[in-house]
Amino acid sequence: MKRRSGFQVMARLIGLVKPLTGFMLLAILMGLIGHLCAAFITIFGGYAVLEALHFDTPFTLTALFVCVVVFAVVRGFLRYAEQACNHFIAFKLLALLRDKVFRALRRLCPAKLEGRDKGDLISVITSDIELLEVFYAHTISPICIAVIVSAIMAAFLAGYHWLLGLYALGAYLVIGLLVPVAAAKSARRSGEEFRASFGALNGFVLDSLRGVRESLQYGDGPHRLAQINARTDKLSSQERRLKLAGGTAQAVTGGIILLLDAGMLALAAGLAQNGTIGFD
Repeated sequence: MKRRSGFQVMARLIGLVKPLTGFMLLAILMGLIGHLCAAFITIFGGYAVLEALHFDTPFTLTALFVCVVVFAVVRGFLRYAEQACNHFIAFKLLALLRDKVFRALRRLCPAKLEGRDKGDLISVITSDIELLEVFYAHTISPICIAVIVSAIMAAFLAGYHWLLGLYALGAYLVIGLLVPVAAAKSARRSGEEFRASFGALNGFVLDSLRGVRESLQYGDGPHRLAQINARTDKLSSQERRLKLAGGTAQAVTGGIILLLDAGMLALAAGLAQNGTIGFD
């Protein structure tokens, strides 16, 4: 069978969201407004500092403080509502996927569980479907929100100077596209090894359970248990490497964000020093 690409698989998974499009759009809208509220808490804080330094700003200090409080409260409410919508979609679709898998199993079992790939089949039923919760609850709407918010904030910064907007857009692409792709490629092999070992362990445990009577009859229980422990330790080692790769990717991302922030500050300071933009 022809192997499908990751984009083809994701497209089919996204297609399952169609009956719940309204909830997805609602999650995106609430996430978008919530992220803008979070961003403008800092922006209005900057306006408050300028007002305290007696610069001319379009808001009074009282109005700024009221707006910051309102943004904080609205952000908290919208964050909760966004996650509620996302998880409602995720759990509905996980139930649908499990129903599809078990319907297929009814047609294939019990002969299918006698095959060599029975461990992988158990992995699909248990962990693989459960992992899709991350895709539906924490991937689809956050990507849409990130794209829209990035475009809005790049345009907002370009309103001060086009170089600031262009720099911000480049920074968003680095953090949102280049870094995740590089991290995924670096961890792909470890992830595939972990998934294969997990399926093999499931198959080995199923065989051990089926042959438990023979193991007891011939006194092979301790040896079988030692084999299961050895496979489990190997799986734990692979999982540790996978988590280390994830932690490294997070640390690198945080470092790149700090460097890009420093670059934005240096660029804005340079433009201010040249008189292209004012200090405020």
